[in-house]
Amino acid sequence: MPISKRLLVMAACLPALTIHGQQRQVSGPIAGYVFDGTALRPIAGVPGGATLGDALNLGFAPRFATVSPQLDSAIAAGADGSVHVFRLSGATAGEVDWSGAPRGAERAVFSPSGTAAAIYAEGRVHVISGLPNSPAVAFSVAATFTAEHARATASAAPTAMAVSDDAAWLLLASAGSVRLLGESGSSGVIVETASAVSLAFAPSGHGAAILNGAGPTLAVYADIATAPAQTIGAPGLSEPVGVAFSTDGKQVLAANRSGQSIAIFDLAGGTSTSLLCACTPTGIARLGKMFRLTEAASGPVWLVDMSATPARIVFVPARNH
Repeated sequence: MPISKRLLVMAACLPALTIHGQQRQVSGPIAGYVFDGTALRPIAGVPGGATLGDALNLGFAPRFATVSPQLDSAIAAGADGSVHVFRLSGATAGEVDWSGAPRGAERAVFSPSGTAAAIYAEGRVHVISGLPNSPAVAFSVAATFTAEHARATASAAPTAMAVSDDAAWLLLASAGSVRLLGESGSSGVIVETASAVSLAFAPSGHGAAILNGAGPTLAVYADIATAPAQTIGAPGLSEPVGVAFSTDGKQVLAANRSGQSIAIFDLAGGTSTSLLCACTPTGIARLGKMFRLTEAASGPVWLVDMSATPARIVFVPARNH
């Protein structure tokens, strides 16, 4: 083939090669998403070899953004406290229409399967059902027991929240107590404590866990509304910052502010193991088969990879700005 014809063939192929490369970049594996304090970014790649991608275009600068454990949606708030729900797909985010969203949002947490959420806004906690496609407020409650409780604390904001997948139950820690609340508005005190606590529901049911810095202890409920707790000693977890169930509900992961380790409790076997982490955990949030331990604002993102055997801790390098 003459050189001129070869050049023409190569030139014709370049657009296709460029498009193919762009598709690979967009459609590559996404290990999760993380909010870095100013933007929501995908974690591109596989555990142990991932990087932080470019910011997702939400149409506004988010005040906060919380990602569903299923990695298919996110709740974000604007500077004015407006609440927005997005469907996530790779490096794109599409907003879901929601005319009844609460205003003044300061924090949000998803249920373990991402079908419900709890949003704290202006002194109340709103339980949201129908996620991710048809969000609606199932019920809302005051964040504190009474006005006296609110005045006695520096803030009425809850210290921890957890919601069941069916949006039937809300666990709420505030004013030195953990309460169980439902749509009827009635509440019962589960724990009275002056120590830090972390809360979690198990997937697809009403199983729950309360990690209490007093003791410290881990209380596990087969059904938070009807069953007594199985209490497990949790040495080294006196400053809990997060607790979460594994995807199958058979294990509980617990993080402590100090100690640089993560505890994994095997509920069936009654054993526990620890994973060392060169980090100071700020919480535990499930991202698919991984659990995020730190934010991205001040350094690398540390993750527990539960898909590995045995489980391991990996990190995503901090993004160079």
